[in-house]
Amino acid sequence: MTHSQGEPPGDLDLWLLAGQSNMAGSGSGGAYESPSEQVWLCNLRDQWEIAREPFLADRYEATDSAFALMRSEMTLAAADPDYRRRRGERYGEDLRRHESGGGLGLAFGKAIAAFTGRPVGLVFCAKGDTRMNEWAPDWSGSPCMALYAATWRRVRAVGRPLTGVLWYQGESDTFDHQGHVYAEKMRELVGALRRDLRQPELPWFYVQIGNCVMQTEEELPEWNLVQETQRRLEAELAPDGMCTAVDLPLRDGIHLSTRAQQRLGRRLARLVRRGLYGDPSVETGPRPTSVTRDPEDDCQLRIGYEGVNGSLQPAERVAGFSVLAPGGERNLVCAALVEPAEPHTVLVRTYCPLAAGSALWYGRGLTAFCNLADEADMGAPMFGPRPIPD
Repeated sequence: MTHSQGEPPGDLDLWLLAGQSNMAGSGSGGAYESPSEQVWLCNLRDQWEIAREPFLADRYEATDSAFALMRSEMTLAAADPDYRRRRGERYGEDLRRHESGGGLGLAFGKAIAAFTGRPVGLVFCAKGDTRMNEWAPDWSGSPCMALYAATWRRVRAVGRPLTGVLWYQGESDTFDHQGHVYAEKMRELVGALRRDLRQPELPWFYVQIGNCVMQTEEELPEWNLVQETQRRLEAELAPDGMCTAVDLPLRDGIHLSTRAQQRLGRRLARLVRRGLYGDPSVETGPRPTSVTRDPEDDCQLRIGYEGVNGSLQPAERVAGFSVLAPGGERNLVCAALVEPAEPHTVLVRTYCPLAAGSALWYGRGLTAFCNLADEADMGAPMFGPRPIPD
């Protein structure tokens, strides 16, 4: 491990950033997060430097081929030994000219450093369009997709124990039945990293994937399945360790805008403040706990939440809820609002009484517009289908 700007501070908190393109940094449409001398980056060339966006700027110079080449580039690079050098000459410059490649890492690091008073180090190990099987410890395919081995090597080369992991991945596992084994693959990854790094209690914080407008539900039929799997895994793998992106704006068909990435980084920092450092002033963010029928109105449901910072927002015109009758495809919801007397409860109204066997979603489909959050900008996660009690 070399140091382009000197040795990073010895007391820094060390975080691994791993996943696919939204973790790698695909944000655009806004200014980069400003650098801070309190946040360091172990770049893809195995060099320490003050963290500056875009973190992907040097990917063609990466020490590990697993982080240098996208899936679509592997054939081109095999046919042209000079491919990586030629592409790398202008890649970082092109990203900066268009202010693209913004991510969540720098905003996260600054927020954590401000809270702890200690510097933060980020070990960047993310790559776009990657699937859970390519993050498997026993991957035996192309070295260009040997992501676990490359990540493990980089972390070991740093020579310091990790403070925790930030993980954002799942979009590429929403078809071909990959969503049905997502939980199993996630358990394998988390367990392997904790075992191989000899940190059995390694903290894990992650993002529930957001929306996608570039493909259809027929093409990505397991999108909601992966989101719901991620929500359910929180209690098992990362207690109070998940935040969502389902309410954050996109800049293209699948990638968050730069500003959304920055908000997401600060959301993760709030989770870390509570979950790792025990900050009692921060809640996890809204988590659905109950669904009940209103005993006085057979066209109204009451959705209870816990972990709310202040009150749920917006007070009226809450968007994202769907109710479907058995075998139906039409959303029966006509309105949703926060209960004025119970600011941790959402009232969901339907335009007709609900049949037995109806089900509730929040964030159903690939393109649902969701806007439920709390006063600390912690979004409510996608869930569903959830049976509605008769």
